[in-house]
Amino acid sequence: MKTFLQTFLLVVLLGGLYLFAFYKTPQQQLFEKTLASASAGDNQAAYQVAQFYARGQGTEPNGTQAAEWYRKAAADGNMQAAWELTELYIKGQLVPADLEEASVYLQAAARGGNVPAQKELARFYQQGLGGLPVQPGEALYWQLQAAQAGDAEAQTAVQDVQLENPQLYEEVTRFVGVLDRAGQGNSQAQLEAGQGLHMGYPLARNDEEAFRWFTRAWQEGDKLPQAAYELSQLYQKGEGTEADENKAMELLGAAAQAKNPDAQYMLGTLAYNANPPKYEDAFAWFSNAAAGGQAQGQYMTGFMLMQGQGTNKSVPLAIRFFHDAAEQNHVAAQYVLGQIYWKGLGVPVNKKEGEVWLRRAAEGGNSAAQELLNAK
Repeated sequence: MKTFLQTFLLVVLLGGLYLFAFYKTPQQQLFEKTLASASAGDNQAAYQVAQFYARGQGTEPNGTQAAEWYRKAAADGNMQAAWELTELYIKGQLVPADLEEASVYLQAAARGGNVPAQKELARFYQQGLGGLPVQPGEALYWQLQAAQAGDAEAQTAVQDVQLENPQLYEEVTRFVGVLDRAGQGNSQAQLEAGQGLHMGYPLARNDEEAFRWFTRAWQEGDKLPQAAYELSQLYQKGEGTEADENKAMELLGAAAQAKNPDAQYMLGTLAYNANPPKYEDAFAWFSNAAAGGQAQGQYMTGFMLMQGQGTNKSVPLAIRFFHDAAEQNHVAAQYVLGQIYWKGLGVPVNKKEGEVWLRRAAEGGNSAAQELLNAK
């Protein structure tokens, strides 16, 4: 009997130890099941696994694993995962704080419509955090997005900007309208959106987005030649896309053939600076650009007429082109025109007319014009 009791007690003890070692709580079982689904490619499961690791539910808290699973879910389009990954890097509790890494996922979440991310991204642009520039226009843009989604805090922030900086409010809201029309297929708005984003005003510079809008403005709708020219410059400089000299020249030629003055001027510059110079080609392109109202093209047409490069020398014609450029506040043309009249270069001396143009050039920052005026 004693032996039986000892054996029974031993079995009970071993059974308890077994249960202690291998028993899993419902949360642990759920975690393992969800992990298996996530490992099989289930996006929602990946997000849930990240939350389990972040909160220590069914497993030990593990910031590295939480970040990894949030990253996988975000890559598949889960913007809530992108936002929660952002919070991990901002708070720096489960993983080391990293605002630059946070800004990558913060921008993705904000663009994906996550309202808390939009408000936080506005703060990043207000304070220049995470490698982003201080850009009040971009900050206001993201507050506007959150406000339009109904967020009361963002609506108050927008109202504050409207009262404190009405010019910024007007410029940003106008550009938001441009983006809206661009999204609806308006070619001119697409061009303007690209130019504003490439310039970095009133929103932060974004060459990738500028490239996207220029491409649409050239390939869709009205197929604007100016958009082809803008794209050629992006390909030339490798801004917003990989540099591609052949693509740049193809687009530049297409824009020039479509009578875009900026493209015509650029082809003129390439011909003028060729080795040896192609003066006749340069003059043809410059004069075409001039006919389209391009001030630098007008100036170079006048310059080549004055020198007799690629065309017969003609001071009267040169003066006409210099005058056209000068009226557009082209400072170099104003200075040259002033010298022509002041010194009588090919025309009778006319100090009064010369002073008018020299003074305009000096007001535009031309120091040589100011020196000439001081010496009179």
